[in-house]
Amino acid sequence: MEETKSDDPEAFADDAEIEILSIEAESDEDGVVYADSGTHALPEAEGAPEGAEVGVLRRELEELRDRALRTLADFDNYRKRSERERLEQRQLAVADVLRELLPVVDNLERALAAEGDVADLHRGVELTARQLREVLGRFDLQEIVALDQPFDPRFHEAVSRLESAAVTVPTVTSELQRGYLMGSRLLRPSLVVVTVPAVPGEAGGEAAGGDA
Repeated sequence: MEETKSDDPEAFADDAEIEILSIEAESDEDGVVYADSGTHALPEAEGAPEGAEVGVLRRELEELRDRALRTLADFDNYRKRSERERLEQRQLAVADVLRELLPVVDNLERALAAEGDVADLHRGVELTARQLREVLGRFDLQEIVALDQPFDPRFHEAVSRLESAAVTVPTVTSELQRGYLMGSRLLRPSLVVVTVPAVPGEAGGEAAGGDA
C-alpha cells in the first residue's frame, strides 16, 4: 500500500528534523556540509589583518618611503658635487695655461715699451714668438707642416687651387693660416693654396676654394 504524507504539522516538523540530522551526519572533518544535491558550502573566510599587523605594514611603508627620499637626495648631492669638481678641474687646467703665458705677455709689453728702430722691434717680437711656441709645446701643441707637402684633407683646407706642370700630385704651395694639433687631435686645419698637375692642352689657372 502506498504511503501517504501526513498533513499533521507536528509530524512534518519531525520529518524536517530527521532530514537535518541526516545532512549533519554527512559533514566532513573540516566542517563542510555536503547536501544530497551534490552542492557544498564554502569554508569560512579568513579574518582581516588585525590592527597591530596594519600598523606594522604602515611603518614598513613609511620606512621605505624615507629610504627612497634619502637615496634621491644623496644622488642629487652627488650630481652637484661632481659638476662642481669638474668645473674646478677645468679652471685649474686653464689656470695652468694662463700662468705659463704670463711671461710671454710680459715680454710683449717690454718690446712695445722699448725704444729702438724697426729691426729691434722685429727681433723682440721674434724672440717672444719663439717663447710662446715653447710654452704651447709644453701643452702638447704641435704645428701642422703644410708648405710643399702633398695635400691632405685631414689636416689641410684648400681655399684656392692652381694648376701647374711643375707638380705631379696636388701640393700645398702656399699657407694662408697655420694649423695646429693637440696630441693627435686636430685643433684647426691649415688654410692653404693647392697646386694640382696641369691637364695637357689646358691653360693653367686659379679655381675657387674647396677641397682639391
